[in-house]
Amino acid sequence: MTYLYLDIETIPAQTPAEKARIAAGVKAPGNIKLPKSIAEWEQEKKPAAVEEAISKSSLDGTYGHICCIGFAYGEKPAQSLMWGDPNMDDELSLLRVFTDYLQLGYASTIPTIVGHNVVGFDIRFIWQRAIVLGVRMPGWFPRDPKPWGNEAFDTMTAWAGSRNFIGMDNLSAALGLEGKGEIDGSMVGQMWADGKREEIAAYCRADVERTRAIHRKMMVAYGEAA
Repeated sequence: MTYLYLDIETIPAQTPAEKARIAAGVKAPGNIKLPKSIAEWEQEKKPAAVEEAISKSSLDGTYGHICCIGFAYGEKPAQSLMWGDPNMDDELSLLRVFTDYLQLGYASTIPTIVGHNVVGFDIRFIWQRAIVLGVRMPGWFPRDPKPWGNEAFDTMTAWAGSRNFIGMDNLSAALGLEGKGEIDGSMVGQMWADGKREEIAAYCRADVERTRAIHRKMMVAYGEAA
């Protein structure tokens, strides 16, 4: 079986129009009823609530963006594609270069995509952005895969089950593998704002390698070779 190890890094909404649309949806809590109280909330607390809502858009492909895609074919070293690299000056061109890699790398062999929460997050987010940006994905790229199927293998679901969650860092520690260190996904948005592109790319590649190490551990227990 051929494996494609995959991880993406995402950032919040970037354009004024996207941010304005998110802000328009931020309302006072339902328990605040009086017009005076609503006005006070909007003046004192709404700005922070809007900033939080914009920050959380990095978890939703409706408004968030992919800034980096990390992947590895089988035993090959992890590589990354970064928004801002040559020929990838926007998210659209980043996705197009990625699809070209997929087409060239798997012209004859369809891989199983392996990632941590790859079914619930990475694959879905890629599809969402491809639809928004009008990027045609390869015909074999899974649309709604099962976590343990031939289309995708989700290391989080394989460990914790379909209704539970375990972070990659905690799972790595449980398996005796190197953890994430000082960076985690919640920091990527600020790193992007600070211009730390190479640090994001290195972090993404490290997560791909960590995913492969977790998968290998699982394959040993299953009696299969990764």
